[in-house]
Amino acid sequence: MPLAIRKSSDYFHALLRLRGRVMPPSPPEAPDFRSLFEASPNPYLVLTPGLIIVAVTDAYLRTTQTRREAILGRHIFDVFPDNPEDPAASGVSNLRASLERVVKTGAPDAMAVQKYDIPRAGSVGDGFEVRYWSPLNSPVLGADGRLRYIIHRVEDVTDFVHLKSRDAEHNRQHEALQARAGQMEEEIFRRAQQIQETNQQLRTANEQLGELDRLKSEFFANVSHEFRTPLTLMLGPTEDLLAGRSGTLPDEARKELERVHRNAGRLLKLVNALLDLSRLEAGPKEERFVPADLAALTADAASSFRSAMERTGLQFTVDCPPLSEPVYVAPDLWEQIVLNLVSNAFKFTLQGGVTLRLREEGRRVALEVEDTGAGIPAQELPRLFERFHRVPGTASRTHEGTGIGLALVQEFARLHGGAVSVRSTEGEGTTFRVELPLGHAHLPPERIRTTARPRSAAREATSAYVQEALLWNVSKPKEHTQSNHAPTPGQASQDPRPRARILLVDDNRDMRDYIQRVLSTDYDVETVTDGQKALEFALARPPDLVLSDVMMPRLDGVGLLQALRAAPHTRELPILLLSAKAGEQATVQGLSSGADDYLVKPFSAGELLARIASNLRLARMRREMADERARAEGLAEALRARDDFLSVAAHELRTPLAAFQLHLELAERSLGRDAPARALERMKHARSFIRRLALLVDVLMDVSQITSGRLKLTRTDVDLAELLVEVTRFAEEEARREGTQLTVTVDGPVMGAFDASRISQVVHNLVANALKFGRGKPVDVTLRPDDAVVRLCVVDHGIGIKPEDRERIFERFERAVSTHHYGGLGLGLWVSRQVVEAHQGHIEVEDTPGGGTTFRVTLPLKDAAVPPTGAITEQTG
Repeated sequence: MPLAIRKSSDYFHALLRLRGRVMPPSPPEAPDFRSLFEASPNPYLVLTPGLIIVAVTDAYLRTTQTRREAILGRHIFDVFPDNPEDPAASGVSNLRASLERVVKTGAPDAMAVQKYDIPRAGSVGDGFEVRYWSPLNSPVLGADGRLRYIIHRVEDVTDFVHLKSRDAEHNRQHEALQARAGQMEEEIFRRAQQIQETNQQLRTANEQLGELDRLKSEFFANVSHEFRTPLTLMLGPTEDLLAGRSGTLPDEARKELERVHRNAGRLLKLVNALLDLSRLEAGPKEERFVPADLAALTADAASSFRSAMERTGLQFTVDCPPLSEPVYVAPDLWEQIVLNLVSNAFKFTLQGGVTLRLREEGRRVALEVEDTGAGIPAQELPRLFERFHRVPGTASRTHEGTGIGLALVQEFARLHGGAVSVRSTEGEGTTFRVELPLGHAHLPPERIRTTARPRSAAREATSAYVQEALLWNVSKPKEHTQSNHAPTPGQASQDPRPRARILLVDDNRDMRDYIQRVLSTDYDVETVTDGQKALEFALARPPDLVLSDVMMPRLDGVGLLQALRAAPHTRELPILLLSAKAGEQATVQGLSSGADDYLVKPFSAGELLARIASNLRLARMRREMADERARAEGLAEALRARDDFLSVAAHELRTPLAAFQLHLELAERSLGRDAPARALERMKHARSFIRRLALLVDVLMDVSQITSGRLKLTRTDVDLAELLVEVTRFAEEEARREGTQLTVTVDGPVMGAFDASRISQVVHNLVANALKFGRGKPVDVTLRPDDAVVRLCVVDHGIGIKPEDRERIFERFERAVSTHHYGGLGLGLWVSRQVVEAHQGHIEVEDTPGGGTTFRVTLPLKDAAVPPTGAITEQTG
């Protein structure tokens, strides 16, 4: 359909039409969380930061004798004032101070027991009823870290306090002691409540970190897919042009296209490294280990670097004599081990040489890659195989790299049942050593192929490593023009949790047989006859619980307990002692020795089972708490490493991408106007995919900057009307191609201090979404000033967004539609909101009448006095 343009206030309106699109099936209806909250058995009150009541549970209404419609929307202290008949009343002031601390610090605040009388029948006129409360005020933070609500939780302890008062009245002679006991009990009660709340918060935080970790892995897979698609579509056209399928190319155009292809291969190598990481996290299962001629495989992979070594004047020695038997390896992974180590040696060796040796040593085979390079400082060796870690300040051919290669070498070696080590002397050189066991007993049987398949001629991985190494030289490298395709990682399976293992220690055979018979229906029971054997067994293979007699030969039960408590890996093991010694003193001695429980013979089977079950449950709870804390720390560290990697990856991707754009432009110019139409069309497609890849790289950089609080705004005087017109010009081609009707209306000029590139990014994201999700339906974009603000509105008539998804779509990696039907990373709207809020504006989403979605952006036309948190503002004229 032809493009029609009309003018309004000196600005154009672009009208385009496009095909329709079927709305995907709706997701299942979400639970009614308000009903669930109101039905909670605990008394809760939800307040805004201004202390307005916005939600209340039925339990709270019953406890305070109030009605929901009478208190919602009112200030808490209007509903619950101090008792005017009690001049010493301090409930309001204490509660106000606690709530103000929550507002100021954003941290929970537990209050001591308060005397806070409540109006009878919900009305001040009916008098007040004396009540005592144990309150806890907890903050609810939004995605931006700001306080959204306060949850006010109370527990009525009036009966408890009155009972204590009556006891004190009846026992005046013990008044001081009773008062102290009451204070201690109240303190224990308060601290128990705090511990309970803290544990719940810890569980919630761990669940959130687990979800973020899942989203991180999903993001790695998504970004790999999103990168590989445009890269494949760029490599294909360039390979066709270089192969002459569109006609003969001028020499200058061929040179530029060869550079484009080299940089595409380098980008693909980085993407494959990212995909390898996600495969390792998922627990790769698709590799198959086959008997291989490891000497030939190693020499073949290493020899591809010979030309690069010779061009730089390095001596390259490959010493791989035949081995006595085939070695079971996954050929692709072994090649990556060799290529990473040789590439690393080449990178850090400026003179001298590199030697690769393969030797059979008993029932193991060892690969060594030795260089005469810069060496590695001793303090860096322990961290050398960490993901994303790079040794700073080391002389090398290039400072590029993401710190993934050696981590992959270690992981791939472990998958083969082997190990990798390093020795280095700073200034003299480094030697990496990889050892693999012979045979296949150490490998999973289901992943072994006893008959080797003919090795494929796939040279993509080798070519990528060598081509990148050749880019570090001044000599002209030999080009390869092949694409790379990596398999999809498999899913790791989980085994069911086994029954608890109990180590039973008793020198009496009948007692052993009886206890074993009682316990064997619920537990796996292993028996030994004395403490010394039990100690050796427990240290070698710690059980879940030890049940030991006290009186035994060689080493008694107390000695066994002390020895197990002294060993680090059995220190927390639950230990129960059995003894014929009855009486309080014997029990105290047994517990004082460090036992978790003490049973006196004779005992019932029910008591024994109950004691064991209780101690196993307590031990499991302690382990789970420790595991959750360790997991929280690990997940937090993984997320920090993820953000660091995103920053490094975005930086590494920008350099070859810039070369892409430059050389593609030069190649297009060198083709000239008389070039074949098919060649020009392929160049046009390649240019569009480069723009798409550039946007993905920008999103990566935005994620790193925003999550680390380094989002930077550079404000200049900008006419938003002109900016809108310029940005929407780029949408014309897509809209024309699809036949979509696009209308742009501006009432301008609209002058203000904005970051032009960031606002352009917001407009592009919103318009691109409207075109993608509203295909075949009109899209309207309007910009209008309104006093001190300007309002941008993007309206589509497409598939729309469900009400329950509207807030979620502004979060990282969140999407309201399936990734199978629509591409993207789920970051565009998140970045847009961060940019808008950094400009002290806000963005809203609502339904379009008749179907579709409307996004409204409101921006102030003048700077606020203080920039928002997390954004750095620079003002230029």
